[in-house]
Amino acid sequence: MFRKQYIIAALLTVASVFSGCTNLDEDVFSSIPENDFYKTESEFLAAMVPVYSSMRAMTDWQNWWDLEETTDVCVTPVKNHGLWYDGGIYIRLHQHSWTEEDPHLNAIWNVLYAGVSSANRVLYQFENSSIEIPAKKNYISELKVARAFYYYLLLEAFGNVPIIDRFDVPDGYLPATESRTKVFQFVETELKDNIDNLSEDRLNTYGRFNKWNAKMLLARMYLNAEAWIGTPKYSECEALCDEIILANKYRLDGDYSLPFSTNNELSNETMFVIPFDETKSGGQIYMWARKTLHYSQMQTFSLQSTWLDGGCLGVPTFFDNYIEGDERLEKTWRMGQQYALDGTPLWTNGWCGDPQMLLSYTREVTNISGDATMYQGYRFGKYEIKVGATGTPDNDYVIMRYAEVLMTKAECILRTGGNPQDAADLVNEVRRRNFDTTNELTGSDLAATIAYNGVSVKYGRLLQELGVEFALEGLRRSQLIRFDDNFTKGTWWEHTPTNDTKRNLMLIPFDQLQRNSNLVQNPK
Repeated sequence: MFRKQYIIAALLTVASVFSGCTNLDEDVFSSIPENDFYKTESEFLAAMVPVYSSMRAMTDWQNWWDLEETTDVCVTPVKNHGLWYDGGIYIRLHQHSWTEEDPHLNAIWNVLYAGVSSANRVLYQFENSSIEIPAKKNYISELKVARAFYYYLLLEAFGNVPIIDRFDVPDGYLPATESRTKVFQFVETELKDNIDNLSEDRLNTYGRFNKWNAKMLLARMYLNAEAWIGTPKYSECEALCDEIILANKYRLDGDYSLPFSTNNELSNETMFVIPFDETKSGGQIYMWARKTLHYSQMQTFSLQSTWLDGGCLGVPTFFDNYIEGDERLEKTWRMGQQYALDGTPLWTNGWCGDPQMLLSYTREVTNISGDATMYQGYRFGKYEIKVGATGTPDNDYVIMRYAEVLMTKAECILRTGGNPQDAADLVNEVRRRNFDTTNELTGSDLAATIAYNGVSVKYGRLLQELGVEFALEGLRRSQLIRFDDNFTKGTWWEHTPTNDTKRNLMLIPFDQLQRNSNLVQNPK
């Protein structure tokens, strides 16, 4: 528990330091000389906490995680002729018809740029501080990597965005849109220039960037480089994966569910997380429970001080990806009859217009446009929900885990013309823990072109496996785009292909265009 308690304690420290600042609209450091404010290493460390704690908003209502709803994994249909319509936003996300006015896009933009701004502010203070401590250079590099993470997410979602790399901008400053290629190069340079200054200690950097998860962030960049900027960088990506593997800092957990358990700080597989604490951190992982579960399941977990909205569920066609005997199905989704904590079967209780009947989640869903019920659809079950939990979980939200390193290397082997069986060995290493009997993939399986979501996809079996392994982890959009643009060419439940690659990028929010005349809208 030490690792998690350490960063939560740092959060409380920084909160107490700034508790006297009540006007959140003004620069709380405006009256404090930068060269006098930070005097000890603990104060430097505490000052960095807001850069990380800002990430919690990414998993809240109407934010970054909801980009998963643009994929073949999950969907929020309109239920009982009106519930969860929400202006049609979830239908538009699922059917790739979002608009620049949609609130999700503005919320995502604001959260990610708030993280950039927070990093710029603390960097400015550190770089202008006259106090010298041994780790000062390392902390500055860590802040630049954290800022690069926010830009990586902006690059993935919006592509062409402004680069703001300083805090002391002039009054009235309106940053201009930069091309996706230039943003990619900026993030790549920031990571390459700073990775070697980061700590190699994964235990005392829990919830922070260290050398190994920063390398994985750069590997993600390289894995998607061909799809994002037209330049393959698979060899560079594979080399980074090899460095992480050879460092032997992480390993697969024996149980697929351990990285998502209530005490997932004990996992040896998680590489980077957003820490949450039920009593100390605030915030929520909306998809953890509230976004997906039927209200009657309050009784399953004796939930306290929260409620359940029952909106989002698994896309029915996605479950074709699971083969018989794959334990990841039951460890990722809640299916069939649901029960109270004492083991008695739950009923729908007529919630939100449902008929009174036993609460049994069905795979099939009537449609997206209004005829679905509150009990239709398999629900998210990847994250453990402890008995008596409140709205803020004790689980930390997983951004990276070691399984991704192995699967990424496997993909690079295939894409660089390596031995397909070497790729299969890595994939089997990841999936083996999920089968009671031997169920191995071959190199020929992975190298083949197969039909996926109704169209031919090179290495389609790997795309299928990536979907199953990383379902609901925020990686699916990039996966579908990377594999023969299945994102815009594929067909799944209540989704017909747009065949329009412009939909690979989200639109710049209308509110941001109104505020900044130097922004350029992405092609519609």
